[in-house]
Amino acid sequence: MAKKSRDLFVPVVPAGKLDRLFTHASSGPRHGAARELMNRIFENFVDVDGSFVREFQTTGFSPRLFELALFAYIEEQDLPLDRTAPAPDFVIRSDHPVAIELTTTNPSQESQPGAPPTPSLLPDDLEAADQEFVFQLGKALRRKLTHRDAQDRAYWELPHVEGIPFVIAVGAFHNDHAQLHPDALLARYLYGLDQSFSHDEAGNLTIAQQELTEHRWSAKPKPLPSGLFKQPEAAHLAGVLFSNSHTIAKFNRIGIEQGLGNDETALVRFGTCFDYTPNSASPSEFAYFVGERPGEQEDFAEGLTLFLNPWAATPLAPEALPEIVTTTLRDSDGLLESTFPAGFRPFSSKTMVFPGPHSIVFARYFQQDQLGLLKPGAPSFAEVMQRMTNDSGEGS
Repeated sequence: MAKKSRDLFVPVVPAGKLDRLFTHASSGPRHGAARELMNRIFENFVDVDGSFVREFQTTGFSPRLFELALFAYIEEQDLPLDRTAPAPDFVIRSDHPVAIELTTTNPSQESQPGAPPTPSLLPDDLEAADQEFVFQLGKALRRKLTHRDAQDRAYWELPHVEGIPFVIAVGAFHNDHAQLHPDALLARYLYGLDQSFSHDEAGNLTIAQQELTEHRWSAKPKPLPSGLFKQPEAAHLAGVLFSNSHTIAKFNRIGIEQGLGNDETALVRFGTCFDYTPNSASPSEFAYFVGERPGEQEDFAEGLTLFLNPWAATPLAPEALPEIVTTTLRDSDGLLESTFPAGFRPFSSKTMVFPGPHSIVFARYFQQDQLGLLKPGAPSFAEVMQRMTNDSGEGS
């Protein structure tokens, strides 16, 4: 029998069965750096049930991509990984062991086929998109909590997992804007708490916190109960590991920083990040040309947030998953508190990819536009692109 290829992008199924997202990522210069980096990481990946490549190319592109990104984080941190059993996905057997099962929010089946939609930077209705985000995450998490194997055992009841803190890692992929939403929305759902920020007369930051009982989404008649960590079904859930950035864009950015890909492909990342200024109540905005981020390079720890369940039957030590943001309830007053490792910590971002011979010029113009540094009277990037479209005869 021929040895299976370790190249993720060599099709193992007929072209008609390939996922649209896989097809988009598998050719051309736009994702060349991502493809090279993913294949390098996959060389050390243990495919326990032998289905990874097939699922990556067909029905599970986003979930398998998320799994590979978390594997890269575990390797990066040199954590001892046990992959002898197919479930949960990762069992780390360090001084602070943890079992991690992955899940993702996914688009509905009827929305997957066809050509990619016209790209836009924001959803048409941001409030409704925020609501859907919470519902989609809630559904994905509860699906894993209620899962039972053929012997009617939950993940935390499996013999090789028993007594080890159990964590669900979740990534959002249900639509093209799923990664736009910050982890604060998930915190509201997990803890059943909402926070507001203000400043007192002395300029000091003050935090007000109130309990939430439910979440609503205009597309669903029934509300979603808030405070998942407090619910009986979550008693064995030690934490939730969340990312809105472990996507193909992250592989692309890290690959570019490592010198992979095509020299004529330029990337600009923009979004919001944690502001380390004392008493700051709002995030900072950023836009950088990938490969020129001051002082540091991106890694797979960046963008991960661990929410710890203070009511878990088997609690998780925060240091079990190093170099990431951790959130829990403060013992002294019950306020939600996040601990940020030193360095750049994004809340949400998007990455623009510019292929072709003029990629650097377009990328730098877009970056300057995002930072508000264009000269007075200069056209915006959107206006420049519109003029080019009209000049080429492709406009309306």
